[in-house]
Amino acid sequence: MDKGDKLRAYHQLRSLHAEHEVHLFCLVGTKPSQEAIAALGEVTHELHWYKMRWTARLLRMAWSPLSSRPFQVHWFYQRSAANRISSLLDRLQPDVVYCQLIRMAEYIKNQHEYPRVLDYMDALSAGMMRRSLLKRLPSRWIYQIEASRLARYEASTFDYFDSHTIISVADRKLISHPDRSSIHVVPNGVDKDYYGTQVEEEKSPKSSFDTVVFTGNMSYPPNVDAACRLASDVLPLTTTSQLRLLIAGTAPAQRVKQLANERIVVTGWIPDMRWAYHQADLFVAPLRIGTGQQNKILEAMACGIPCITTSHVMSGFRSEHGNSAALPPLILADTVEDTAAAIDALLRDKTKLQELGLSSRKWIENHASWDIHSQKLVESFVHSSKH
Repeated sequence: MDKGDKLRAYHQLRSLHAEHEVHLFCLVGTKPSQEAIAALGEVTHELHWYKMRWTARLLRMAWSPLSSRPFQVHWFYQRSAANRISSLLDRLQPDVVYCQLIRMAEYIKNQHEYPRVLDYMDALSAGMMRRSLLKRLPSRWIYQIEASRLARYEASTFDYFDSHTIISVADRKLISHPDRSSIHVVPNGVDKDYYGTQVEEEKSPKSSFDTVVFTGNMSYPPNVDAACRLASDVLPLTTTSQLRLLIAGTAPAQRVKQLANERIVVTGWIPDMRWAYHQADLFVAPLRIGTGQQNKILEAMACGIPCITTSHVMSGFRSEHGNSAALPPLILADTVEDTAAAIDALLRDKTKLQELGLSSRKWIENHASWDIHSQKLVESFVHSSKH
């Protein structure tokens, strides 16, 4: 589970499986391992997977410029997979079909016999447009074309589904449909028991230096941008002596690998992400693009690590009714100068650092339960069955 959509899917499956009969159909690029099959078997009644054919993918992408659908919809659609899904639905006659992400909507949107729920998860079009701003021509044009296609597709697929979910109020506002206010907000949670458990001490000796950590899928453009910004622009402005930066996460892009030096450690994939969090005094995420809620923020707070991030990230946590008491205790800094100053200020004040860590953990215990959020998902299922 090295990506946010996989994390969200797994924990929703786990929570739903406790009270419902859940059948999972998923697309894969390579045959899943026996360990993965066994793990998913524990949270599903039946597991069905379809291995995407590369020749079919390349053929669809070859004519995708002539289509109005998003490129990623073409990338994830194959007729033989659609036939498998139709056969499965005919056999199961499910009470509800739950479709994660609009890239899967083509498989489900015309299955009118069943109540259908679409999880937008993020406003993908907005995220793609923000990513385009960091690209050079001509790739910027491609990203902007995809952003426009995604925006139209997000709106056009809305009416094919009986109910809809999304990760935050901020993302809901970015869906271009007149009835977007009906979309159910189902936030992400975190496994607070897992992240609240210390890694065995002998396996993770903590550095004697003050340590800042940033985690995530390090091939994902918003994370790559944040990691480079943190290492190249923020770290040189800090005044804390012997400050170390730990960048932890799977598949680091070449730009991220090149950041490594005597002050900056780039780990690549690690088997237990708790190790990275428990090395750190502070979690810093200067994210300025991307959408949704940041799982990395939830994980760090669950470990009792204070977090410095941007207003852009905080917008993903704002509630429908503007209740500021429900917001996580994040330190906000939008410029590199403010981020560096916030790092130095917290590392100088160890009492405040500890208090912020404790309040972060308490917020997670009160507001970030996967089981509670999955009940909101079930409410969207009930809503869909009434249509």
